[in-house]
Amino acid sequence: MPFPCPGCGAAVTANPEGWALRCPSCLRVIRSRALDAMAGDSRAYEIEVVGSPETRRRIEVPWSPEEDTRLRRWLLWSTVITLGLVGVLLAAAWWAAR
Repeated sequence: MPFPCPGCGAAVTANPEGWALRCPSCLRVIRSRALDAMAGDSRAYEIEVVGSPETRRRIEVPWSPEEDTRLRRWLLWSTVITLGLVGVLLAAAWWAAR
């Protein structure tokens, strides 16, 4: 999802979560920071041109269906792995107590 450059207003097509954001028009480096607040079905970011805090803006990027599916899959597998590790630790504690 493109977002406007905080310096010149041109469209930046990169993901705001990227670590090396640069505006293709003015070639200035853009810093982004994810905000904790969830705004409905979108993620909120604070973006600014590096070295110019007066350009700070808040943008919202909607979740794509692919990201939603990836997040659900990650949550499922992390839950399964966590519960499996808890079972392994319980078995190890039971075995060590014998």
